[in-house]
Amino acid sequence: MKNKIFILLLLFLSASCSESFLENSPEDSLVVDNYYNTNEQVKSAGAPLYGYPWFYFNEKFLICVGDNYSGNSTGTYSDIAQFTLFSVNQGNQFATEGWDALYNVVATANTLIYNLENKISGDVDEVVAEEVKGEAYFMRASAYYYLVRTWGAVPIIYSMDQYNANSEVYRNTVEDVYTFILNDYNRALSRLPLQRADSEAGRVTQTACNAMMASVYLTLKDYTNAKAQAELVINSGYYGLLDSYGDVFHPRNNNSRESVFALQWVANQGWGYQNPNQAYLAASPKLTNAGDGWGTFQPSIDLQNAFEDGDLRKHETIMEPGDFYPELVTADGGYTVPENGMTSTIASWRKYIVGSKDEWEGVGFMSTDMNTYIMRYAEVLLIHAEAILGSSESTTDSKALESFNAVRTRAGLDAKTSITFDDIIQERRVEFAVEGKYWYDLARMDRTKAIAIISNQERGDYNDGNYDDIISRKVTPSAGDFLLPIPGSEADLNPLLLEEPVPFDFNN
Repeated sequence: MKNKIFILLLLFLSASCSESFLENSPEDSLVVDNYYNTNEQVKSAGAPLYGYPWFYFNEKFLICVGDNYSGNSTGTYSDIAQFTLFSVNQGNQFATEGWDALYNVVATANTLIYNLENKISGDVDEVVAEEVKGEAYFMRASAYYYLVRTWGAVPIIYSMDQYNANSEVYRNTVEDVYTFILNDYNRALSRLPLQRADSEAGRVTQTACNAMMASVYLTLKDYTNAKAQAELVINSGYYGLLDSYGDVFHPRNNNSRESVFALQWVANQGWGYQNPNQAYLAASPKLTNAGDGWGTFQPSIDLQNAFEDGDLRKHETIMEPGDFYPELVTADGGYTVPENGMTSTIASWRKYIVGSKDEWEGVGFMSTDMNTYIMRYAEVLLIHAEAILGSSESTTDSKALESFNAVRTRAGLDAKTSITFDDIIQERRVEFAVEGKYWYDLARMDRTKAIAIISNQERGDYNDGNYDDIISRKVTPSAGDFLLPIPGSEADLNPLLLEEPVPFDFNN
């Protein structure tokens, strides 16, 4: 972690090409010391924050921890199976990649903040520099939000001085990490605009800060602030649910009114800039026609059984035998899932599958331009409902029901007249399946309750595609399993990470 920053400096000289704001690439002849001379250059310097540093976070880590660990998904590859079986060790490849990626986001943000404070010259408007600095604070906060929920006490790296090889880097207390996160979101909030021009669609705004802070406050059980932040987003009038749930997960609707904060990917522009998830989620190469489609991740039996009858999201989330998808394999008139399924759990993933070049030009081998959602408007609504519920057993509050039922009725389900915490968690589980969220919901609830839920999950397979013959697999986690171990490669480089966490000095 200490010696990776020089790699990240190169990102500011190679911003990826894409639509809208990602098109503004620096000139090849520029170097950092003479780069920050114009508004366009400063804007371009912020573009890498939305993709490349997050790549390995998105590639497998988010699904591994968010969905395999939580019982939504399974997979047989050894390091993926460790998440399914609660046997993640310090050498787990994807846990290590997640840690590295999130600290790469932190390092990229720190580098940008430093350059904006020390390298600007020429004709750069202060408001532009401050907006881009706001993006850096936002991304740093978002990275730490994943770090603290996944590993607990982690080092707060905020200054270029800390990348000195002689620096002593300790973990900081969980409480201080959360304080740092909220401070960063507030720093971003004071700098970011309320809205963006169409050419900057996808860049974060003040309401994205409000939404992320609402999530943080909900995790901290600060229901008053969670409700207030969620209502700022709702009352802004900038967002809404798309009419069809399935439309949310196609790149033609990237940065739609439902997207509050999403990672931005560019297909076929080199490794690290694209979204490779389709390669691992699609269970047949026929679906992608690009040489991938490996079914690396599979929806668990437990998740399959979690959907209520009539829930329209199920067809758009998982493929079951006999399901027909006219929008896929269009060269053959559509795709019908084989009667014996395609995976050991019979069902396979539908969500985030774009298809082949016949369906969308932005498809290649292990590559699409589908955004990765970090915060959707549907989540803001469910946060709002839960914040109103608070610690009560149930609520009939009209505003809570309005937010909750907006999500539910889009899915074709009847509205409820009273809701509980369990109702909200159930709704979140099926609404955000394979979006990397269910584990963090389990981790923030009462520990005994979470362990009971996990212990009753079916994480096994069907035997030879037979629904009547389950090869059962059930696990019971311990309290210690609710945080991942510090990656061994990091602990070897810095044994101080194994020491007790220390308070963060907020006077720095």
